[in-house]
Parts: sequence; C-alpha cells; structure tokens
Amino acid sequence: MIAAPDSAATPPPVCQAIAIVGPSNSGKTELICGLLHWFAAQNLQVAVLKHSHHQILDDAAKDTGRYRAAGGRLVALAAPGLLQINRATPGEPQLAAVLAALAPSVDLILVEGYKTSDLPKIGVVGPNAPAALPDYPGVVAWVAATPLATDLPVFAPSQVAEIGRFIRAQLGCR
Repeated sequence: MIAAPDSAATPPPVCQAIAIVGPSNSGKTELICGLLHWFAAQNLQVAVLKHSHHQILDDAAKDTGRYRAAGGRLVALAAPGLLQINRATPGEPQLAAVLAALAPSVDLILVEGYKTSDLPKIGVVGPNAPAALPDYPGVVAWVAATPLATDLPVFAPSQVAEIGRFIRAQLGCR
C-alpha cells in the first residue's frame, strides 16, 4: 500500500493570483503586457489567464478547430517553443480549477477579468474616469491616468515597476 503524502511536509504553493479588472479598452491588456516584462526581469515565471464570455478561438479553419468540432475533448498543438492545450468543458470552467492547473509551473498568475471573483483585484480606469468607481469586490488598488477619489493606492498606467512591486508585496511573493 502506498502511503498518502504528508500534507504537513508539503510546502505552501508559491503561486498566487491577482485579477486585473476594468471596462473594455481601459488599458488592462497593456498593463498586463508591461507587468509581464517587469516580472520577467525579476526572474518570475508568470501565467496569464484571460476570462471571456465568448468562445473566441480563431482556429475554426485549422486542424485544431476541426478536431474540437469533431468532438475532441482535449486538443493540443505542439510546435517549437509552444504547447497549447484546449480542453472542452460542459460549461464555464471553474476559476479555482483553472488556477490549480496553471499554478504548478509558475510563480504568479495575472488574471484579466473575473470581476466578481474572490481574487484580489487591481481596477483599471480608462482615460475617461467615471464619476463613481466600479464596485468590484476585493479591489486593492487602482490604475488611472487621473487622480481618483479613493482611500486605496492609485497608480498611473506608466508606473509598471511600482505596480509590480505592489503586487509582489500584496501577494507575499518572493
């Protein structure tokens, strides 16, 4: 009989996740790209999870799209420097399951979206800041080009290094 692993001896997971949330065209993708460059310079391995309400795979005319349409529950594409895996699910994938699948190979996960999740969030306000900030649960900071009326930290979009340091401190990343 094989003994179950001793959970007390298992180190805590290194990986943490934070969501970057905001309306369309507010600068979320640009911020995430900047953070990816900054975290790479800090020797951190970072995954990105983009949440979408649409099935937006653009491979319908490719073999991988045809395999999915034909009923492939798991379709993978391997190429030099790339492994892409698409897994069919009966409904919306559970955030916890997706994060658990990504976590073993990275130090940090940046999530674009999941506005209503329990994840800590950095809210991004576009160039035309609304009079009232969106009421996203768990917001720990804001990114805006103009001052905001909030007690939370507010960063300018160009303050990528400061935002990166804030995320590391917020999540307790090494």
